[in-house]
Amino acid sequence: MERKIGVMLDCSRNMVMNVAGVKKFIDILAKIGYNRLMLYTEDTYEIKGEPMFGYMRGRYSGEEIKEIDSYALSKGIELVPCIQTLAHLNQLSRWLPYCWEIFDNESTLLVDDDRVYALIDKMFETCAENYTTKNIHIGMDEAHGMGLGKYFDKHGYEPRSEIFLRHLNKVYE
Repeated sequence: MERKIGVMLDCSRNMVMNVAGVKKFIDILAKIGYNRLMLYTEDTYEIKGEPMFGYMRGRYSGEEIKEIDSYALSKGIELVPCIQTLAHLNQLSRWLPYCWEIFDNESTLLVDDDRVYALIDKMFETCAENYTTKNIHIGMDEAHGMGLGKYFDKHGYEPRSEIFLRHLNKVYE
């Protein structure tokens, strides 16, 4: 098994690095012997049918990701998508028309809601269309207050570890 060594490039904090900049970054990684670049995008990538995903934050189109992926492969680097499937999605709540219906609180998705899993399915479909790798990093960190907002209002108290594990298993499916 080939050893993977790489870095995660955060493209969700205050900017999305342009394609030329990512290519320069890939060149540097290739020169120092890295073989993986994880592209961290919370909502900063285009999803078909979700025109507000990444709205006003800059975002990568599918074609841009394909271009970056192709360039990375030509340099011996695997481009891996890093997406969020539970929290860190508070920027969406500004624009998605149904946002407040699918959020437990201001930044965490509402576990057990079918609309949440339909959105996550779209995220996975987008990654499958635009990246050649079969690897994906699914972030579920910092889900502060999970189960204590709308979830609590709908279902009452449930241990957060149980809610989290159920969500993890559903996303894994």
